[in-house]
Amino acid sequence: MFLHAGITDRTMWQPQVAAFSEPFRCTTPDIRGFGDTPVGSEPFSRRDDLAAVIDAVGATTAAIVGCSVGAGLALDFAIERPERVDKLALIGVTPAGFDGPDDAFLEKTWLDVDAAIERGDYEEAGRLEARAWIDRPRRAEGSAPQWLRDQVIEWSLPINRVDYWGDSQQLDPPAMHRLNEVAAPTVVIVGTEDADVIIAGCRATAAGIAGAELVELTGTAHLPNLEVTDQFNAALDSFLS
Repeated sequence: MFLHAGITDRTMWQPQVAAFSEPFRCTTPDIRGFGDTPVGSEPFSRRDDLAAVIDAVGATTAAIVGCSVGAGLALDFAIERPERVDKLALIGVTPAGFDGPDDAFLEKTWLDVDAAIERGDYEEAGRLEARAWIDRPRRAEGSAPQWLRDQVIEWSLPINRVDYWGDSQQLDPPAMHRLNEVAAPTVVIVGTEDADVIIAGCRATAAGIAGAELVELTGTAHLPNLEVTDQFNAALDSFLS
């Protein structure tokens, strides 16, 4: 089960579906509020949604691979429903409740993105998000492949038009204070060009989960599965196998 990042939709996992469809059965849902899954107007739990997807494909358990927002959902699900998770791969995760280092660049970006959305300039909001999550300030702007920057902008256009959080029920207490409850074998993967707060969150997550492995991939920021696909697939294959 592949759960996408908050700046993408289910299609971010196409290289992994191609690589892992044998011997695995791969499922790539759109998280509620993204892609083709509307957020709706009623209260909901994305963890219940995930359980329903596993049920719908006729499975009882799954190895769950999540990136960013998807990683947070995967982690929450593994804490709440440990009996349904065989293995857990978390990419660019910052657990709910994590008190990481301040990031002035990201904080300014969020304000600028909100302002762009408020005036209806969704493409500019996407450009700002691509700059923040694909290049990052420690690399010169444009360091990441142009096709990846363009793809993030394309993904962001519909996402930025809706309140994708909706009335979602959060895990309480939050995951950061419950990492010791994760029972599934776990790997945490992070790009060394990602935001400081993300790297810190990944390291704290790996340290807090018994037996968890930490893999840091060079030459990539927030979407290593797309920017350094071969490295990422090798790390994931080693873990899943």
